[in-house]
Amino acid sequence: MNLETFVAESTADAVVKIRAQLGPDAVVVNVRQLPGRWFGRGKIEVQAHAPERTPEILPSTGSLLNVTDEPVGTPTVLDSIEETVSVGPTPIDREPKPLAVAEAPLSIVPPRTNQNLALLESIGLMPVYAARVSEHVDATRPPWMPADVPAVRGALAATWLPPHPLPVHGAAHVFVGAPGAGKTTALSKWLTLSVLLGGRSAKVWRLDGITANTSEALSVHCDVLGVPVARSWLDDDALVADAGFVDLPGVLWSDAHAMRELAGQVGALGRRAEVAVHLVVNAAYESTVMLAQARAFAAVLPVADIIVSHLDEEPRWGKLWNLMLGTGLPIRYLSAGQNMPGDFVEATAGRVLTAVFKGV
Repeated sequence: MNLETFVAESTADAVVKIRAQLGPDAVVVNVRQLPGRWFGRGKIEVQAHAPERTPEILPSTGSLLNVTDEPVGTPTVLDSIEETVSVGPTPIDREPKPLAVAEAPLSIVPPRTNQNLALLESIGLMPVYAARVSEHVDATRPPWMPADVPAVRGALAATWLPPHPLPVHGAAHVFVGAPGAGKTTALSKWLTLSVLLGGRSAKVWRLDGITANTSEALSVHCDVLGVPVARSWLDDDALVADAGFVDLPGVLWSDAHAMRELAGQVGALGRRAEVAVHLVVNAAYESTVMLAQARAFAAVLPVADIIVSHLDEEPRWGKLWNLMLGTGLPIRYLSAGQNMPGDFVEATAGRVLTAVFKGV
């Protein structure tokens, strides 16, 4: 990774310089305000690098969608899938078991056991979701072999939920989640992508909720980017900018009163502008906790998608499938680190699978 440093008079000037040298997909690592002379505003310094090209493997994503924790016996999308799994452009049919093998004594032919189930659980899938995915992967004879990986990747890619397109102009992006999930950091990173790389205008609302919003770091970051920050939602022309970003205090999902207050506040915002609600979830939490959070927020809010944070603290990225299969919600961004802006990339099946099966 070759880190480049850009010094610019303004964010608009930085956009031009970064795009010219690194392209529109550059990764911004750090932004800071340089001291000015006397009382004048200083320049900004941006550190960025070119994107690391991750091969987009298995483009046939989203063919098995919205598999949730439904009771046993309830039909799901997975139950209706043909007995094939798509790996790349060519479907690989399951090999039918020859009649002679089926009738052979167990002492002569070793029984086929699904080692892929253990593989899926080892990368973070809960048993219920590992079992459902493994049903669509050919069983293997022990020992498990690396040659089985393509079929496992194919089944995982097929269950990946692509997020819906977002409004291009005038939408308010509302960030919700539990305390400490990383909402403000995720907002700051997305804001940086939008303003410093996308060249778009933006406005930020740092609002109080049932508790006060004490995120002064967000205001400082916005000042560096030249983005206005409001402490109340009062303006009639609230979304004159290309995009609005709304920061709200974290809410404990088990607090029914706090959740009702949050739902009312987001509903009030939605009466003034088009709102897209993004749920931020900490990847370092246990899967059961992540699912409990996601389901609680989705029950009272029109959650559009999930942003997964703290991925640098969690090696088992397979846990992301628990969120999707257990809620039916897509994952839009992957975030790592607590620095602003830091690592913040679009979530794709190829990117996640490459991380999960790195070196295999």
